Amino acid sequence: MARLRPGLLLLMATVALTSRGFQAWGSPKVVRKFQDVPESYVYVQQALWFAMKEYNKASKDEYTFKVLQILKSQEQ
Repeated sequence: MARLRPGLLLLMATVALTSRGFQAWGSPKVVRKFQDVPESYVYVQQALWFAMKEYNKASKDEYTFKVLQILKSQEQ
C-alpha cells in the first residue's frame, strides 16, 4: 500500500494540472486586444526585417525576396 501512494499522488497531480489546463484553454483570456500600429513603427520594421532575413535564409530559391508593401500591422 505504501508503494502505491507515490504513483497515486503523481496521477492525482497530473489530473489536477490537466483539468486546470482545459479550463484555461476554453476561456478566451487576452491580455490586451489587437491594435493597429503604423508601418513606420520601429518594431514593425524590425519584425519585417527579421522575417525577410529568415525567409531568404531558409529559401532554396536563387533570388532573395523583399517586401514591397505592408498590408496591415497590429500589436497586442
